[in-house]
Amino acid sequence: MIRFVVPAYNERENIPRLMADLGPVARDLGARVIFVDDGSTDGTGDAIAEHRDGLHLALVRHLVNRGLGTAINSGLRAALGESQDGDAIVTLEADNTSDLSDLPDMLELFAQGNDVVLASVYAPGGSIVGAAPWRLAASKAVSNAFRIAGGLREIHTLSSLYRVYRAGTLRRAAETYGYLLVREPGFAANVELLLKLYNAGARVVEVPTVNDWSRRLGTSKMNLRPTVLAYGRLMAAHLVGRIQPPPISPLGGEM
Repeated sequence: MIRFVVPAYNERENIPRLMADLGPVARDLGARVIFVDDGSTDGTGDAIAEHRDGLHLALVRHLVNRGLGTAINSGLRAALGESQDGDAIVTLEADNTSDLSDLPDMLELFAQGNDVVLASVYAPGGSIVGAAPWRLAASKAVSNAFRIAGGLREIHTLSSLYRVYRAGTLRRAAETYGYLLVREPGFAANVELLLKLYNAGARVVEVPTVNDWSRRLGTSKMNLRPTVLAYGRLMAAHLVGRIQPPPISPLGGEM
């Protein structure tokens, strides 16, 4: 079975289009959709309920905004509580920038035995449309730095949220790291989780994607200074080995 995990913070105006696009895909796949409303104050949770249109849907609520990383952690753990090891867990953006037309290719690579399939804007054939040049430069610099330091040179985009995970791989990582599986509360959590899975033996591949920012309404939720500091913390933790798995990792076993 497939489960979509969608973190959302103050995305009420993006929910109608998201549900119109995601709804038919989820129904065709027989998938469950798990939203994490991360302390929204604009009625995001109400909008999700209004537009569910018969979807097999669950809503996890944070009473206050706790950050993207915390929302991802809550959503993944909710999905794992319902999943078999061979199931797919798909994380995607709530602001309509995740291109669902890429999902069949991602699921095909997943079916071939890969544990994490990333949608990559920096892979050949991928791109970002409508983003400020400084954001593109900063995002690419982050990915390149962690590609080199983390040994993921064949992967071009490490910070993306749009991914397919194997539930068993995530479960073993959760058992290995416990509550430390996702420590970063903000946007750096995507890189943190990917490094932890890769270091513990997960098979990671990517497909090119086009991230079109003209599809989103509202402003970015990323706060630049805390995000830069978080990536600095994460790089320091990686370089001193603090995000490595324990010497004997459950991920080393058979999937």
